[in-house]
Amino acid sequence: MSHRIRSILLGAMAGALLGATFAWVASDRDQDGESDALEAIKQLGPSDYFSLGIAILTLARQFGGMLRKG
Repeated sequence: MSHRIRSILLGAMAGALLGATFAWVASDRDQDGESDALEAIKQLGPSDYFSLGIAILTLARQFGGMLRKG
């Protein structure tokens, strides 16, 4: 498998994992069984999205550094 294909697959898996985690956290806000994922997402502000974007970019940079070492 080429380096490019391996990188694309790794990125797709990391993105799927991050998306699933974000959906799980958003839907698990109300413990009474009446959780509404859309309501949880509506409560997020611009600074939350900015922080999430910075965290994703930091994670991508760390993955890149790990791949360069190996």
